[in-house]
Amino acid sequence: MTPSLRTLNISRPPRERARDLLAYLWQCEEEVLVLTETGWGAGTALIEDVCRAAGFATFSSLREPADARRAGVDATSLGVLLVDRGAGLTRLDVPGPSLLAERVLVAQVPDGVGPGAEPVRLVAVYGAASDPVRYANAVQRQRKRDWLLAFLTWLSELPPAPTILVGDLNIVAPGHVDRLLYVLGEERTAYGLLTGGLGYRDPLAGDPEPTWVDHSGAACRYDYALTTAPLPVGECAIDHTPRLSGLTDHAALVWRTPG
Repeated sequence: MTPSLRTLNISRPPRERARDLLAYLWQCEEEVLVLTETGWGAGTALIEDVCRAAGFATFSSLREPADARRAGVDATSLGVLLVDRGAGLTRLDVPGPSLLAERVLVAQVPDGVGPGAEPVRLVAVYGAASDPVRYANAVQRQRKRDWLLAFLTWLSELPPAPTILVGDLNIVAPGHVDRLLYVLGEERTAYGLLTGGLGYRDPLAGDPEPTWVDHSGAACRYDYALTTAPLPVGECAIDHTPRLSGLTDHAALVWRTPG
């Protein structure tokens, strides 16, 4: 059976905030946690250490599968941390996109789906950012354009397999209520390609509920759990507890199969 997932952007926490995040995460029931915007700081290290001490497997996109620091990663690098709380995930040694490869991690779920019981691939992502509310500088905007192209090219070239794509893609989902003047056209194109030609299904398509809220109150959904057939579309819920508690500026997104 495909495991339940909870993804949350933890906003590179210092150690004190990481303690509070752990208290929140410990109350969650999902089998797999996908934590995005992780780093090399003491906060991320504390979360990983506590999870390992509890007997959970952890996988960091900032490290190679053998657990050594990934080449080219430094103190400013950001990534993804997977916490496996009983799902039996295996990390796959798959080269990442040509840009910001350290922000993508690929794992395999042990239980297959469909008539041939095909293994399920899990792709965890923290995408390149640009501010949709205020004008971001040209370098940041171009880096996001370049990353979207590199990521979508990489994703399209993966071998066929039932796939769950989960994390903070930093792509503004259609349907947002607020007027966001600086959403890149390439973000809209990327969403269209993901849910069109690449065959990913969005359980929250068209839903205006946000997962990220700016300090001005402007909001959108940046976080996703998308699936390809023969996986079910699944059901998603948004938990605003970590955002409203000041643990991060994101809500958590939960995905599970129906029933």
